Amino acid sequence: MEKRTFLGLFAHPDDESFGPGGTLARYAAEGADVHVIIATDGDAGSVEESHTRPDGQTLAQVRGEELANAVAALGVTSIWNLPYRDSGMRGSVDNEHERALIQQPMETLTAELVDYIRRLRPQVILTHDPFGGYGHPDHIRCCEAMTAAFHVAGQPDPDRTSDGLAPYAPQKLYYTAFDKRLLKLVVKVMQWTGKDPSKIGRNKDIDLIEISGWQTPVHAKVNVAAYARQKDEASRAHVSQYGGGPAFLRRLPGFVRKRLASHDSFTRAFPAPTGEMESDLFAGVMLGD
Repeated sequence: MEKRTFLGLFAHPDDESFGPGGTLARYAAEGADVHVIIATDGDAGSVEESHTRPDGQTLAQVRGEELANAVAALGVTSIWNLPYRDSGMRGSVDNEHERALIQQPMETLTAELVDYIRRLRPQVILTHDPFGGYGHPDHIRCCEAMTAAFHVAGQPDPDRTSDGLAPYAPQKLYYTAFDKRLLKLVVKVMQWTGKDPSKIGRNKDIDLIEISGWQTPVHAKVNVAAYARQKDEASRAHVSQYGGGPAFLRRLPGFVRKRLASHDSFTRAFPAPTGEMESDLFAGVMLGD
């Protein structure tokens, strides 16, 4: 019987761990083939103040090593890298770099992802939501390109099958999601205590007020409580980026943080959601003989 196969596309080295790392670890532990594509090298990112880069190493090299350690902790089957540089938040000068992900033609990115889909043949695909989580242009571009690739990978294309990659149609597409009710509460608490929720993060370029207004419906909640150790190990592997998580989450009571970490949430982009909350992203998937 055909094996369950899962494919995740994420913008930066660390998105796979800080985000749905528990879900990746769970499906890998359950015997599925779990493949991860990282779209950029992370070279334009910033680092924790306490982190010292080894002499002679670029940030991209450092983050590449961290990524290798992280995916090993998650137990994924394979890791793939697209040849692009990460962009910055809206208005960043990094967005003008010729290798920046958002400078690449959508047709090029879509064609690359179609090849991966046809080669790896996943039944289930996961990527960022249309708002980019916290508004990051690279996350948004990943969502746009993978959504397009998902829908065209199964269509006949004589000009692109000479290399032996026959059309293949994956069955389900999900976006990462986050219940905004907690975030709205955090915004209110920050305002009550005199803090500005519109300028947070290491570079003060994340606006929680704007983010809390974005609608990212939750159609699936995957229980990942048993894989908290693997996710934490993978997250800590990204030493240059790890700071214990967002400050507002660190301030929450331990039992609240534990409950939030026990499930990963997702929006089902295709097929259309039924109104019932899913607990397994492979629910309803048909496996061939």
